[in-house]
Amino acid sequence: MGKFRCLDVGCGDASIIETDSATFLIDCHRIEDHSQYLPNNKKLRGVFITHQHEDHYSGLEYLWDNNYKIDYIIKSPYKRRQNDNSVEYADWNDFNKLVAKFENNGTKIRLPYRQDDFSEPYWHTNGVKFFIIGPEKSIATSDTRELHDACLVIKASFGSRHCLFTGDASDKNLEYIADHTNNYCNDILHASHHGSLNGAQLDFIKGCNAKYTVISTKSGVYENVPHNTALRRYRDNTKNEVYRTDKSGSIEWDF
Repeated sequence: MGKFRCLDVGCGDASIIETDSATFLIDCHRIEDHSQYLPNNKKLRGVFITHQHEDHYSGLEYLWDNNYKIDYIIKSPYKRRQNDNSVEYADWNDFNKLVAKFENNGTKIRLPYRQDDFSEPYWHTNGVKFFIIGPEKSIATSDTRELHDACLVIKASFGSRHCLFTGDASDKNLEYIADHTNNYCNDILHASHHGSLNGAQLDFIKGCNAKYTVISTKSGVYENVPHNTALRRYRDNTKNEVYRTDKSGSIEWDF
């Protein structure tokens, strides 16, 4: 048995998977606001950082300052180009310094691309199976790449539940998944890019066959986020309910 929570962290992302024996984070923005859900022993089995933007990784600083031990950090394999406008150098540098602190303290670092074969998970541990659905290496490493092209897309299976985490994955990233992957969601979709139109790739959303969609967002932070067209696409292609964290707060499932 366990708990899965998509946390209300404003226009950012943070989710927690708790099993009987381990805790995992998928992005960790403002995790300090939800520290009551972190393990008392301050041990995290894995922290996935979908990409190197502050509204996805900022909680690493809180975790470091409060002496949390992380076994693995699994992060986007993006390689920043010179004068790269898709990620500010300050964010990039800040993130890498935080990761280096954990690595020097024994955390193992992984930078995966999309799996070649989905017959087995990328990582099966403590009752959770993680599949790396994106990014496809050729897209993530192209000469015209941007950070969201290399955003991790992760399917986590725990108990009878599944969640597809998309971070801020770009349309290119998601379109490849839609064209080359079967059964990549079929339960909970954690929508891309806070309900922006960028990341609301229609074929991908249709292929998700989602029962529930969670949009981690807050209106008024960025223009057209969440976007009306994106919201309509999610509502038209979600069987049961579309949740917005700015309206529903944190969303929780038992498994």
